[in-house]
Amino acid sequence: MKRTDNILSLIGKTPLLKLNKVAAGVPANVFVKLELLNPSGSYKDRMALSMVEAAEKGLTWNGKRLLPGGTVCDASAGNTAPALAFVCAVKGYKAKLGIYKPVLTGGGTRLKITGAYGPEVSECPPPTNYLSQDVFDKLSHEEKDLSWVIAGKTYMYELERDNPEVVWVDQIYNKYNYLGQKSIGHEIYEQLDGKVDAWGCAVGSGGTLLGAGLALKDEGAKPITFGVVPHGSESYITLKKPESRKGEFEASKMRKTLVELMGLNKWLTEKSIVEEMIHMGYPDEFFMQSAEEARDMANRLCREEGIYCGMSSGANVAVALKVARTLKKGQNVVTVIVDRRDRYLGEYPNDVFVV
Repeated sequence: MKRTDNILSLIGKTPLLKLNKVAAGVPANVFVKLELLNPSGSYKDRMALSMVEAAEKGLTWNGKRLLPGGTVCDASAGNTAPALAFVCAVKGYKAKLGIYKPVLTGGGTRLKITGAYGPEVSECPPPTNYLSQDVFDKLSHEEKDLSWVIAGKTYMYELERDNPEVVWVDQIYNKYNYLGQKSIGHEIYEQLDGKVDAWGCAVGSGGTLLGAGLALKDEGAKPITFGVVPHGSESYITLKKPESRKGEFEASKMRKTLVELMGLNKWLTEKSIVEEMIHMGYPDEFFMQSAEEARDMANRLCREEGIYCGMSSGANVAVALKVARTLKKGQNVVTVIVDRRDRYLGEYPNDVFVV
């Protein structure tokens, strides 16, 4: 076994595992990329390293360069914060990271994991810092979810604006998010000798789905692509074929409305990675997945396959099995085990699968 002098060199090159028990009786083969084996415990390590190294070269939204001893900032719903904290710790940068309060129910596990790497970590401010309570109360459920994202982004913008040493890497809009995750697609292609018939995963920032999809395209593969969207979260992504998603999609319209309400015209003309992904024609189809189905599959993966994963991974595999049932024997479906289960312990609705 070869040694390494830098833990960052251990990011990526993760194993591809065939599921045997949970996929029993399904015609196609179902494989999972074990991204939970990255050093900080999730697929976001690839993205974090890519964005930080791009920032070192001044490849940021405003051309600001990350200098030695500088500070990286971004807002996170979970996995990005520990990944950025980890990369910054190894490279010797400081980090200021905000985690959205709605994901901190049940003891702040993600804050604790992130904090272990030594950054300055705090809750992102609520949308009511930028909107009146009356206006916020009138928003739809989906608009309220998105308003938290915009409030967090605004907080990061203010941190960078007020400190010349701080660089905001902005995972939602930063193309080095998905460019850094193209390596997943190249690895999958090599691991399956190019025989990739379907590829997909959960849509968060969109970086993993788009990055790996573009890499597979570069390799000459033409798999069916699928996106996984949880019920009750980001449900503004419509379940339609690409040809019916031309022009603006619902999230874009909603974002513009909220940005105008919050007085943040800076983002009116920018496209998020999800919007870029949609306009590029990815994925071929979206699938809604309930929290119950995702949790049940996460439990099965742990108990039957020995994979210690969280709910997003459960959702990915549940949908991959649905896709596999539509394919032929010998064809290959690939998805991602995105992270370890430890960061979900105690957080609703995940605490019910702690036994």
